[in-house]
Amino acid sequence: MSGTVTPLQDAFWRACEVLLYRHTTPWDLDEALVDWGYGLGPCEVQDLVGLDKVLAARKGADVTPVLPRMVAEGRLGKRFGWGFYRYPGGGGAVIDPLIEDLICEEAWFAKVDRVELTGADLVARLHADIGPLLRTDLDAAVTQLHFPVDRLATI
Repeated sequence: MSGTVTPLQDAFWRACEVLLYRHTTPWDLDEALVDWGYGLGPCEVQDLVGLDKVLAARKGADVTPVLPRMVAEGRLGKRFGWGFYRYPGGGGAVIDPLIEDLICEEAWFAKVDRVELTGADLVARLHADIGPLLRTDLDAAVTQLHFPVDRLATI
């Protein structure tokens, strides 16, 4: 997985971060998108790239306080053993309930009312927000976001 974050990835992951902040958990978001057809969930991909690199690509323009806090706490992704998920012994992703607490706490401090959305609603909301960008460069969406090429007509 490349450590370089493209503008398309950055925009997509920012939209996903808003969904996390307002509506869901990393594992529920990843599951919804993988079930819909994405090759990998966005939270797991960011863990593979490195959350420090994802944050650095933003050049100070944060969407929510979640990612900056994660990086400040040392949640840098898989190569460091934890990010959106934990990676015990360098293995596969394991749900970490502490990240849900972190997200909910940051939303609470900001007085954001979290409203849980179903998997289908998460996908629909994401595609409503980012669909036009995906359609402008489908090749990049497929290679950089693991977007299912056969599903373009559905967004």
